[in-house]
Amino acid sequence: MKNLLLATFIICSTLVYAQELEQEAQEDIEIVDSLQLNSLKRIAIGVKFGVPNIAGLSIEGVTPLLGNRVAPFFDYSSFDVNPDEVEVGLSYTEFGANIYFGNKGKGVYAGIGLGSLSTDLVFTNIELSDNNGNSGSGRATISQDISTTNIKLGIKTGGRFYFRLELGYGIGDIPETIDVRGDFSYRENGQTITGSGTNTEEFPTIPGVGTSGVLIGNFGFGIAF
Repeated sequence: MKNLLLATFIICSTLVYAQELEQEAQEDIEIVDSLQLNSLKRIAIGVKFGVPNIAGLSIEGVTPLLGNRVAPFFDYSSFDVNPDEVEVGLSYTEFGANIYFGNKGKGVYAGIGLGSLSTDLVFTNIELSDNNGNSGSGRATISQDISTTNIKLGIKTGGRFYFRLELGYGIGDIPETIDVRGDFSYRENGQTITGSGTNTEEFPTIPGVGTSGVLIGNFGFGIAF
């Protein structure tokens, strides 16, 4: 009888001790989860350098969706490039979402977005001609918008001050040539005559822009909170 009572006491004590250990382990897990949640930086504001944005601003916000894995973003930049006899004013915007593989708003992620590259082109000293067969050297301007669907892979560090690296490609239709219109002048019978005409020019070379899309490659940094 004494042995039965002793065995029953030992079993009950073991069960109570096991329950206490399980409760303590659960509390430790909840504390760790709480610390990780508090360390999550949901807003990231910074700059990016590369192609096609050259240099621009970037903002990202980590949402609670899919366990803190979905982060909408918006990028903007404005810059000029000047190939031979062409002045190119560019502005680039992109918005979309990054999907993080982890749930802490950092590490490796895949991104998908819509990009828009707006170009203001100024051609100088080009040959223009009108419908009457008159031609001469002149200046022409045109605006051309390029839309792309961007897919990229990136990695972002954690902490208050972060770094980011992205590589990808923007799929879109890039024109090989464009029709331009402008004013020109020519000499006839000792007089300078002006007119308005057109010409077909090759689309200017822009870093990262090809005939089938836009190469994406940038490095960024900023502050997260």
